Amino acid sequence: MAFVASSSVIRPSVQRTSLCRTSTFGTRLSSNAVSARSSVTMSSVLSVFTKAMDEYKNDYPAFAARGWGATVKAERWNGRHAMFGFLVLVLTGYCKGHGLLPEGTLDVSQWGTLGSLGDTAMITKERAVILVAHVHVLIVSVAAALAPFSFQDKLLLAPGEEDEEPAGLFPPFKLGLTKSAELWNCRVAMLGLIALVGCSVSTGTPVLDVLNIGLGKILY
Repeated sequence: MAFVASSSVIRPSVQRTSLCRTSTFGTRLSSNAVSARSSVTMSSVLSVFTKAMDEYKNDYPAFAARGWGATVKAERWNGRHAMFGFLVLVLTGYCKGHGLLPEGTLDVSQWGTLGSLGDTAMITKERAVILVAHVHVLIVSVAAALAPFSFQDKLLLAPGEEDEEPAGLFPPFKLGLTKSAELWNCRVAMLGLIALVGCSVSTGTPVLDVLNIGLGKILY
């Protein structure tokens, strides 16, 4: 009888232990399932980039062989232009806030219809200076792409040169002067320009004013 009684006392504890083990095992299974789903989702996202670039290579082999189109080189160059564009915007805002840009409008007697906006209104001198500066930058950019110096990074791939592997949705984060760090800066700059122009268009505020507000009005 004593043995039976002791067995009846021990059995509930054993049952509770089994339940705890079962619940812990179930929690581990659920966490593993979530991790597996996350891995599958991330791998499917990464495969989108690789699939898109492979399809482009198959559809346009001549362009892909030279680095045109959906390539890592093209993304890097677009990002560099976006970073340079932010620098130009900040410098333009600084010049505007410190009176370094000319005031007034172009003289119709000197510029004729070239200095007009399509009607009787003339282009401001400030806009003309910014426009001419951007034209010069565009010429330098085209020259750097088509006829780069030997020490420059080239936009086009040389015959037989392989492009970089797609970085995916989230490139490896490596500090310092690394290609992955540059790619992160490129993507942030491109997204920043999209957000800047979007805010300007949606609110009817000039781009420089939106940038100045975003920087805490330190430009002017």
